[in-house]
Amino acid sequence: MSFMDKVKKASRVMVDTGAKTILKGDIALLEREIKTRKQTFGVEVYDCMIALEVDNDMPMEEKEQKIRLSFDRARKDIAVIQAKIECKKEEIATLEAEMAAKARGEMPSYSIPPSSGNVITEDHPGELEYGGGFGGLPVRKK
Repeated sequence: MSFMDKVKKASRVMVDTGAKTILKGDIALLEREIKTRKQTFGVEVYDCMIALEVDNDMPMEEKEQKIRLSFDRARKDIAVIQAKIECKKEEIATLEAEMAAKARGEMPSYSIPPSSGNVITEDHPGELEYGGGFGGLPVRKK
């Protein structure tokens, strides 16, 4: 392995490790967001119960319904945040699997959807040669 190959490999490991660290930081922020939402829920329910305690004309069923509504909103908000956390954890697992595969000298396998047959390129058509690429696909002029 040449010196440049070692440098490229080391830089790739640093990039992957950095990406993993960022994802872990994102997870910590999302977990803090859950805690904050739970605290907000507690304040909402407390305030709601105080108000309902004063309102003696409201039936108990309606009081319970107001509290339940507050809980359902909090549960929904927390479920969304937890889904984001799960996505971040999956990204970390994917990164770790890729890093492990690269460490073993394997090429990571990707589930790439089948091609639509369309070739997308940022090159201007005047900068391309047609028929020079695989299967007659355009290639950049040299």
